[in-house]
Amino acid sequence: MDEEDLSFRELAETQGEPKQSAEHGRRRAPRRGGFLRRTLPVLLVLLVVGGLAYGGFEGYRWITSNVSVENEAQDFEGPGHGEVEVEVASGDTGAEIANTLVEQGVIKATGPFVNLFSNTPDASTIEPGIYSLRLEMTSADALNALMDPSNLAGHRVIIPEGKRLSEIWEVLAAETEIPVEDFEAAAEDYTSYGVPENEAGSLEGYLWPGRYDIYEDDSAEDVIATMWSRMEEQLTAREIPEDQWHRTLTIASLAEMEVRRPEDYGKVVRTIENRLEGVGEANGSPMKLQFDSTVHYATGKSGSVATTDEERASDDPYNTYRHAGLPPGPIASPGAGALDAAVDPPAGDWLYFVSVNGETGETKFAATWAEHTENVEEWQAWEAAN
Repeated sequence: MDEEDLSFRELAETQGEPKQSAEHGRRRAPRRGGFLRRTLPVLLVLLVVGGLAYGGFEGYRWITSNVSVENEAQDFEGPGHGEVEVEVASGDTGAEIANTLVEQGVIKATGPFVNLFSNTPDASTIEPGIYSLRLEMTSADALNALMDPSNLAGHRVIIPEGKRLSEIWEVLAAETEIPVEDFEAAAEDYTSYGVPENEAGSLEGYLWPGRYDIYEDDSAEDVIATMWSRMEEQLTAREIPEDQWHRTLTIASLAEMEVRRPEDYGKVVRTIENRLEGVGEANGSPMKLQFDSTVHYATGKSGSVATTDEERASDDPYNTYRHAGLPPGPIASPGAGALDAAVDPPAGDWLYFVSVNGETGETKFAATWAEHTENVEEWQAWEAAN
């Protein structure tokens, strides 16, 4: 032991430090990762809580921006005041009705109404139409008012398929109190409604049949515009080119007026095309249509009234016994079935047809004159028996 070691030992003993063995005097180094192990659970908790808080904040911000919870929960106190007319369109959902009511000032927000509508089974019975309601109603009162048919306002008019303009004007005048003369005058400038100029120079066949709810203050022009708009939608939906609208409506109107059963519309259309093209035993020579329905239109007759020799000999452009090809324009307003048939008729070689039963409307079609003659005899026998 050198002097340096001795001095160190003496110094230690002088300070009273106890002697320790080499084993017990060595300090243990701290375990690796001890701090991380102690803090990791705390960090995980903080991350989860922070994530939930952030998610909740973002969720709240999205809901308040997109759903407007505060606005949805609002409702007028009611019972309302004044009067307003609101239209419920065919096929409207509860949400669509609610939007209309909000726009018209009937209810304050869509939420309460939609909730009530969804939980009210009878709400599905609400009829399309124009309703007389009040401004600033409660959602419950508004829903109850719409479920009460007595609140229907305006005029509900049904125009059947196959009606001529003169007949349509009479129906509309009777239901709306708008004079027939007003409709006739409003129809003169037919292109002002967007109807293409046509050979007939008329609105005939261009007004869609069906049910209409007409406001109290609607004019003849308003009604015509609405009916033409419906027809335009139908033509567009079937992708009929605009330059074919007049021809298609003309053919569809003939099918509508010539037979009573919808399943026969297509065969009539095919017969028209075949006669115009001269197929089969026509040997390529176009045939006159010779339709009584066009003579009826020219004479103002309707129904199954027979035409006379004099009427069939007239020089009226709608007389298809005398004039070849299609008449100048439609002879009535065709419905969906006839319009569909005009767009896509079935294949066939028919050149003739005749109704053989006046009660059922049964119609028989033939490709040859001989077969047609037999069908005519069957019709004559039915006529004689009835």
